[in-house]
Amino acid sequence: MLLAGSGAAALDLPAQPGTVWRQPEAPPSAEPAVAADAVRFASLAALTEHALRARPESRAAWLAIQAEAARLDEAEAARWPTLTGQLSFTQSRALSSSGATAPTLHRYGPSLGLAWLVHDFGARAAGIEAQRYQLIARLLENNRVLQDVIAEVETAAFALAAARARAAADAEQESALRASLDAVAMRLRGGLASRADELRARAALAEAQRARQMTERDREKAEAALKLAAGLSPLQALTLDWVAAPPPVAEAPAVLADLLVEAERQRPDLLALRAAADAARHDAARARAARWPSLSLSANAGRTFFLEDDRTPSSTYGIGVNVAVPLFDGGRLRAAERAAARDAARLEAEADAGRVRVARDVVDAYHDARYVQSERELIAAQFDSASESARAAEARYGAGVGSLLELLTAQADLARARQARAQADSDWLAAFSRLNHALGRLPGALQEGQP
Repeated sequence: MLLAGSGAAALDLPAQPGTVWRQPEAPPSAEPAVAADAVRFASLAALTEHALRARPESRAAWLAIQAEAARLDEAEAARWPTLTGQLSFTQSRALSSSGATAPTLHRYGPSLGLAWLVHDFGARAAGIEAQRYQLIARLLENNRVLQDVIAEVETAAFALAAARARAAADAEQESALRASLDAVAMRLRGGLASRADELRARAALAEAQRARQMTERDREKAEAALKLAAGLSPLQALTLDWVAAPPPVAEAPAVLADLLVEAERQRPDLLALRAAADAARHDAARARAARWPSLSLSANAGRTFFLEDDRTPSSTYGIGVNVAVPLFDGGRLRAAERAAARDAARLEAEADAGRVRVARDVVDAYHDARYVQSERELIAAQFDSASESARAAEARYGAGVGSLLELLTAQADLARARQARAQADSDWLAAFSRLNHALGRLPGALQEGQP
């Protein structure tokens, strides 16, 4: 048993699309302002929240929850008696065998009927529990859908940050090579450089300009991908007013065991499979109970009036107790019980397979996060060395004791180091995002803003 409750209201359903189930705090009162042609977000959490509310996947999952909640209400209604009201009008004429004329009678009047299933050996209760676990499974599946949306938005946001950083690095490299070309031109006019040096500097600048154009293209594509992931139009102007901060350094490799336990405990898709298995078990119990007799109460009352003035109105009523004994149904209920039991076993097997899949996702994401953490430290040292080497080469060339080839090589090394640093920062953030997704976590900033 995952949860206990007595109805849809006890499950505290999400009030709107994009809401994570069973979160304690109320939703924020205001959504990010979206203009007709431009949109601005102050944090990744605000952008993600907009995606959760705007994406069609969130709306579809939310509507599926509402449908399952309505089915639970329908199942709960079976506990109550059914009261039916009826208003009838009949025209009748009796046939006479003696040849006498029979009068035509016009009857009308209201009636009430009551039907109440008093006892059915737990068939209704099992059906209600089965539907309650179906609703729980749907709620958990909705949580995973929202986590998938969050992961997609974060991945796109970090890819855009990396693309912007690469574009900035290429622009900086182009500016440095333009300055080098100017220096070569000055030395050429002074007779201190050759025409070959100028051509080499121009070729390096052209290559840098080509690289910058490619990174600008990649930046525009990454920005369009982020807009689509966030539920925005690709034509809207997007402004992101935040700086992505790297997460804290992870320590203690033994923490992997705790992460595996955490993922198995809180991954919504695993919990949804277990809830669906519980629902199938209750379906089997309902089919098993339906093979036993059921006891029901029936009652009716009515009043009949006549259009003919010489007829006196009459009243009728009746009450009875009915016992229904299923004698033969061609094996339908046994087959339904067997099918539900097999479904429960299948879902348990899928949950076991899911645990293996989740463990693999967690292990991969954990080691990726640790790798990019160490790689980022090495790339930082590489960037510091390349920066110092480029400054030294520029100073040597300016003093006339260094070659242009040495300067261009140092600047190329620095450009590669800038690119690697930009990519490492993005990989660092993306790796922790993948780890959160594998664990079934919500980012801390989003948890503060989500209901």
